[in-house]
Amino acid sequence: MSEFLKDERLLKVHLNVFVMFMGRDGYSDIMSTEEFPRLRETVKLDACPKAYLHLQRTGSRFALDRRKKMEIAEIYHKAGEHAFYGYCKAVGIKPK
Repeated sequence: MSEFLKDERLLKVHLNVFVMFMGRDGYSDIMSTEEFPRLRETVKLDACPKAYLHLQRTGSRFALDRRKKMEIAEIYHKAGEHAFYGYCKAVGIKPK
């Protein structure tokens, strides 16, 4: 099951959808691409933003309060759902 999570095609689609959703909500492309790896490491499959909320933001150019972090984690999760659907269609799997 988790093998597809390491597929570069899925990661690329997820990043593209995430950047698009972030842009729709007023966040910059730079911020989106900076936050994506942090989210990928902390939010993971369970879509639990707790680790992301407590993540030290050393080296980040963007100050985020708790509300913004929650909003970004939700965008990440929704982008993941869309990316998974698109990935399944592309590789010929019927998404659930």
